[in-house]
Amino acid sequence: GGADEAGMMLADFLRLQKRLTGTKIVCAEGDCGACSVLRLPPIFKSGEKNTRFVAINSCITTVAQMDGSSLVTVDALASPSSDRAELKLSVVQQSMVNEHGSQCGFCTPGFVIAITGLVEKKLCEGKKSGSCTPKEAKNCMTGNLCRCTGYQPIIDAAVKVDLSKCESLTKRFSNPTQSKALLKNSGIPILFKNDRFSFYAPTKLTDAVKYFSKNKNARLIGGGTDLGVVHNKGKLELTHLISLHLIPELYEIKKTAKFIRVGARVNLAEVRRITKKSIPEFSKFLDLFASPQIKNVATLVGNIGNASPIADTPPFLLAANAILHVQGLRGKRKIRLDQYYLGYRKTALKPGELIVSIEFEIPKKSEKLALYKASQRKDLDISCVNTAFRTRFSKKGKIEEIRIALGGVAATPIRLKKTETFLKGKVLNATDLNEAVSLLQSEINPLDDVRGSGKFRRALVTNLFLKYFRELNRVHPGESE
Repeated sequence: GGADEAGMMLADFLRLQKRLTGTKIVCAEGDCGACSVLRLPPIFKSGEKNTRFVAINSCITTVAQMDGSSLVTVDALASPSSDRAELKLSVVQQSMVNEHGSQCGFCTPGFVIAITGLVEKKLCEGKKSGSCTPKEAKNCMTGNLCRCTGYQPIIDAAVKVDLSKCESLTKRFSNPTQSKALLKNSGIPILFKNDRFSFYAPTKLTDAVKYFSKNKNARLIGGGTDLGVVHNKGKLELTHLISLHLIPELYEIKKTAKFIRVGARVNLAEVRRITKKSIPEFSKFLDLFASPQIKNVATLVGNIGNASPIADTPPFLLAANAILHVQGLRGKRKIRLDQYYLGYRKTALKPGELIVSIEFEIPKKSEKLALYKASQRKDLDISCVNTAFRTRFSKKGKIEEIRIALGGVAATPIRLKKTETFLKGKVLNATDLNEAVSLLQSEINPLDDVRGSGKFRRALVTNLFLKYFRELNRVHPGESE
């Protein structure tokens, strides 16, 4: 029992140990959504607001990571009928039947969970009647794949759900006794350990640092959306984990007129929400980044921590002058993000140090920010190239400040500082732009891989650079080379 079950992927545990076979496993990498379940995350304060059941992928998260959470699977959505002779389908399930949203049925539980998550969101926002829009339906299901229906019947099923007939999952499944137990649980550190698997979740940051310093082969796990995939594909076995999910301060968000600072446990869905008005370009960019299921668990700090050269958020964060707040045995310190990446998967973190939070600037209204991503699919795909451009112009059109950051063209995300220096002070004309392109090309040395050749990446960077200035309509007539 114990540690062996704690180290299982949640989907396997549900199916094999609990015999809750409604939850399916198909891709085992968080792409198809068939494994979706609904999760109410840990609470740290009595009567805590803004918490609700949200959809997550159960195939790439360990059972131990669900400590302190309340889970609802598709098996629980139907309820006993009045005569208790059979189960009565939920409103969402019945709508799927009415609109013929299921054919082979393998993906159906995941779609039901995704739509139920959307309905729960609207109910928790106070919407007691009406329905979901086609756009809302499509957005909530971007993390679900179906090979049979062509999607329209599923979208129709979501749109035809009558909110006035739906009951909130929080109301149905949560009660004061359970909430009290979960609250108490969140204050208790846990340690599962045997000769095959160990999992430590402290409640204090200092305890996490001490343990991490003594156990250098342990891996920090946040949402696990990367580590869960490589584990399932046999590329890395997750055997010694440290989770930070019981440390309240890591969920903190600080926002001023100039910057936003988010803790290591703040997920991307929350980052998207808090930047929607202040940095709409970044919030919109996160829509392409990942499915709702992934964003509900993956963290911004985790996207930085794995030091991938093609991670989607670093270009923006580099352009936003991000600063990492880290802590180790010797105390706290700050690392500028442009000094964090030392090489492929190598960072400036010292042994035993962990990232506590990340702070980044809110671009001023006078600044022009644009984020572009080139990938084979529009949604939920790994970047071939991603870019961030941030510019401040004078009233006369002169570039007062510019930041250009790229991912996918080097062993790390990079700033093009030579190109930035050249452009600063310019009122752009065609000649300047051509010279900037040449300088830009000299600063990158992209490699060939399965997502694109180096030559293709060079062309992409050039085209995205030109696109940015053309969309701003900031290039003035001039002689072209």
